[in-house]
Amino acid sequence: MGPDALTFYRAARRLRRLGVPLLPAWVSAVGDRLLHSHVDIDARLHATVGLGYGGVGVVVAPGVEVGEGSFLSQNVSVEPRLGEADAPRIGRNVYVGVGAQIIGPVTVGDDAVIGAGALVTADVPPRAVVVGDPARVVKYKPPRQH
Repeated sequence: MGPDALTFYRAARRLRRLGVPLLPAWVSAVGDRLLHSHVDIDARLHATVGLGYGGVGVVVAPGVEVGEGSFLSQNVSVEPRLGEADAPRIGRNVYVGVGAQIIGPVTVGDDAVIGAGALVTADVPPRAVVVGDPARVVKYKPPRQH
């Protein structure tokens, strides 16, 4: 498929870590334009995070944390409320459905599922399945067997 939003995100972060001036912002901007997305260099995505359709339409704001094994489908927005500094935190192994929005200083617990088109503005407990606008818990996933 070629480079995706995570490729540009990781390249920009690596360049910034190496102290290269201007190029990290340019690499990030190229990725944003090509994929109609924005995964900010100051977001913290674990190396095992996945993005649906290469991250098309995904917006991940600065300060957002996404844990290992989590997956953000296409057209997902994860960002703070307008005028607030605190960004969302998404735990491990979380699935976020197409077009969902996670807004504000919320925490999404490990192994949670956010349904397509859901608007999350409050904390989501671990293993919860949430849907709707505003998002509400409809069930809990059973604990994983080890």
